Amino acid sequence: MELDENTRESFKEILNNSPMYCHMKMQVVDAGEGRSRVEMQADKTLHSLYGMLHGGAVATIMDSSCGIALGSLLEPGEICVTIDLRINYVSNLREGTLIGEGRVIHKGKQTGVTEAEIRDSQGKLIAAGMATHLVCAPGDVRMVDFRDPGE
Repeated sequence: MELDENTRESFKEILNNSPMYCHMKMQVVDAGEGRSRVEMQADKTLHSLYGMLHGGAVATIMDSSCGIALGSLLEPGEICVTIDLRINYVSNLREGTLIGEGRVIHKGKQTGVTEAEIRDSQGKLIAAGMATHLVCAPGDVRMVDFRDPGE
């Protein structure tokens, strides 16, 4: 499914207002046609005990970049959830902007396969990875109710 401009903007707005994205200082810059661009501000709050960016923060932007790319191709009523995520950590950074670019390799009726690269603002490769996703209806996944963060 190709996203028109209004749908693309709504998709970005919903994601950018999600509790996790706000907490992780992550923002969807672009999404559509099986591609995504996501940015995350890395600072000391995301450091490991060793004073560098925690691998879990990189995994978060990797997972989001992959899932959003696939999400841009889903039909109304479909969702995707990650069932496998593989990451190769290439380098690290302490602070700055992480940029994740995701791309769909395959979208089937029940699964999708995606890949993403995470780079810093100078283009240095931080990590590369792939993900496998389950494509399903919301009722097929156990979901929890969450409180509106604005309350």
